[in-house]
Amino acid sequence: MKLFASAAFVALVSATSVVAQEHTIDVSLDTGPTHLRNVLVHDIAQKIEEASDGRIEFNFFEAGSQYNDRDVTTALAQGAMDMAFPGHWNLARIVPDFNVLGLPMFYGLPREEQYKVTDGETGAVLAKQIEDKLGVVVLGDWVDLGFGAMFFTNKAVESPEDIKGLKMRSPGGAVAVARFEKFGATGVSMPFPDVPQALQKGTIDGLMTTFESVRSAKLWDSGLKHSYSDFHAFYQYVPLISGQAWAELPEDLQEIMRTTWSDGVREAREAAVVAQLKAADEAAEHGMTNVAAAESDLDALRAALMTDQPRLAEELRVDPAIVEMAAKDLAK
Repeated sequence: MKLFASAAFVALVSATSVVAQEHTIDVSLDTGPTHLRNVLVHDIAQKIEEASDGRIEFNFFEAGSQYNDRDVTTALAQGAMDMAFPGHWNLARIVPDFNVLGLPMFYGLPREEQYKVTDGETGAVLAKQIEDKLGVVVLGDWVDLGFGAMFFTNKAVESPEDIKGLKMRSPGGAVAVARFEKFGATGVSMPFPDVPQALQKGTIDGLMTTFESVRSAKLWDSGLKHSYSDFHAFYQYVPLISGQAWAELPEDLQEIMRTTWSDGVREAREAAVVAQLKAADEAAEHGMTNVAAAESDLDALRAALMTDQPRLAEELRVDPAIVEMAAKDLAK
């Protein structure tokens, strides 16, 4: 009788182990393991694993080892990858209304103002559009990278006029390219893993990114010497899970995913602020200079960009209703 009970117990344990292994979620990140996005996503993923008592496990493919952010959306739609966190600017290629987030009305606004839109009605509409287009699920609120700045190899930029004629890498998206054109510079879209070599070869004169991204890739070793902080864009990553992977999760695990993600994002956003400040200090320690844009320059540039907003929104195929909705969210 005891032998039978022991055998039954072993069988139960084995069955439980099999169940735990049934929900492995493959995650694609095109940034390296030390990048802020990777660190924050790993942290929330661990919390989800713990909350699920091991019934959910995450398997990470990092540094673009499987897909870059521009291509991962196709993989998600096809079920070739379970989860990814592309920047909202990369989603504009699929749903042009995401371009609204780069329009001049957002220029230089504090993050709390940005959240009114991405966490609000506009963000919900954008999420629904990308879900319908790709057959994916937006897990919840977006995780922050932070405010963008411009970084340069040889030219110490002190005002927007100094950017004229430079070749600048952008993280992707038509809005960033359009803004560089306004500066009189050339926008060059390329995956982040290609940036170090492009800087070393002089293919680009600099890039638009964040201090944390510079720190994670040690881009001062690739020739970056100067930065210009103008808070021109606020970068966030959208948590996408393939419809196929989501459907395979029972409802209780779906709820754990959503609630744990929601709680984790709150903490991650505060951690991102701290990380960006530390990254700026580290860049300075490696000899990088930084010029903070004068308030008068910001006001003048915002005013100049706002005159182009209707034309820019039309060229970027942003629905006027979305522009109006975002403006109303900002006014709340």
